[in-house]
Amino acid sequence: MKRFVAKHSPLFILAGLSLVLAALSPEFRSVNNLQDVASRTAVIGIIAVGELLVILTAGIDLSVGRLAGLCGVVACMSIKELHLPVPLGVLVGAGLGFTCGAINGLLMTKGRIPAFIVTLGMMMVAQGATLILSGGVPVFGLPDSFAWLGGGKGWWVPVLTTLSIAILFAVLLSMTRFGRALFAIGGNLQAARLSGIKVDRMRIAAYAICGMLAGFAGVMLASRTSVASPNAGEMYELDAIAGCVIGGASLMGGEGGAIAALAGALIMMVLRNFCTLEDIAVYWQQVFVGVLVVALVFYDNFRKRRAGLLND
Repeated sequence: MKRFVAKHSPLFILAGLSLVLAALSPEFRSVNNLQDVASRTAVIGIIAVGELLVILTAGIDLSVGRLAGLCGVVACMSIKELHLPVPLGVLVGAGLGFTCGAINGLLMTKGRIPAFIVTLGMMMVAQGATLILSGGVPVFGLPDSFAWLGGGKGWWVPVLTTLSIAILFAVLLSMTRFGRALFAIGGNLQAARLSGIKVDRMRIAAYAICGMLAGFAGVMLASRTSVASPNAGEMYELDAIAGCVIGGASLMGGEGGAIAALAGALIMMVLRNFCTLEDIAVYWQQVFVGVLVVALVFYDNFRKRRAGLLND
């Protein structure tokens, strides 16, 4: 029972937090507000699931937020300017994210460049490319069918899409060789390599899938309002990392889960929503989330030191 509770603690924390906030705020427990929270969490949740794959390998991807913005703009421009069908435009956005993520992985593994530097550079490139392609002007005038993905035809569409993605990757991480390889790489890189795991190939795949999910999330974000803003996705990388950490992922690799990452994103969004309803300034919201992330990382390090898994 202790192991079960520890493994699924983010879900228990989310449930308990929601009950407390619902008791404190009648507005919070309204159906429309809960639907809005769930819908708004979809984009961050998808990016967090992709970020988790990288974090499991003891890596980091700082480019996911700006990649989401770039892919959203490119997808919308391809639909508007090239008159591509909406599904094909979505694939263009996700494919661009996959390509950029694969480049990150290749530069890190084959070029031996630290992940922090590679993804920081990709973040800057994506930001500049978005402004160049869009001219700094939002892309609009998209067909009505494009709004479907972002919840324009029903709040449940992005929610079910995000849940499906989280469940899919939860299965992949727990029941496939690919998932076990990511955990092994994060747990002990050299041991994973000596055991026959294609470490570089797995890490490249993790970054590529992370980029693909960021691209898809960017298209979903643009679909929400049928407008692709060149500033979309700003700071989303930090929200995604925070969601993973709140969900129990270790920044040292080897620990975490897709459902837990989604729960971590929900915890963060629920707290922000409650602060907004209670007219608490946005600046304090950032303080609360930052303190929570630091506290959880401190607890993770403290727990590993007590278990002898981390040396000073």
